Amino acid sequence: MRAGDPPRTRLVLRLIAIERSLRGVLLLAAGVYLLFHLSTDFGQVAERIMRSVDIDPRQHFFHRIVARLHRLRAHQLRILGIAALGYGALELVEGAGLWLDQLWAEYLTIVATSLFIPFEVYELAVRPSIWKTAGILVNVLVVAYLAWTLRRRAKARGLSLPGLMSGRRGRSA
Repeated sequence: MRAGDPPRTRLVLRLIAIERSLRGVLLLAAGVYLLFHLSTDFGQVAERIMRSVDIDPRQHFFHRIVARLHRLRAHQLRILGIAALGYGALELVEGAGLWLDQLWAEYLTIVATSLFIPFEVYELAVRPSIWKTAGILVNVLVVAYLAWTLRRRAKARGLSLPGLMSGRRGRSA
């Protein structure tokens, strides 16, 4: 913990670190699974799962999902798997850095999370869902909190962060 940081800041950073790490592990697991199951018909897998929990896969909403899953090909699964591995690794790096209270991890988390928000908003506009809304909300809150924390630290040290704080540049003489 940095000098002058309230305990609440440490707790919030730890919670963000846990969230990022869990997401990273899930993405890595999904990426590995996809890469080792390139010939799987995920439409059939989805149908089996739906029937096991008494959902009719022929219902309009579920039928569209199952139909898309049936059309997935090995090259698409390979791209999805590699993307999941890369994004999962990034999430784990963010999580570990935040857990270890590394300043670079706060910057990395702000930049990486901010870059994905426009794509998430577009995806929400095209296919709205409560889960997408919740995900965007969490990401916006994480970025806002980390930016506020960094700004507060810089202000306490008499520094200015471009885009986060206006005023003096560098240390005061």
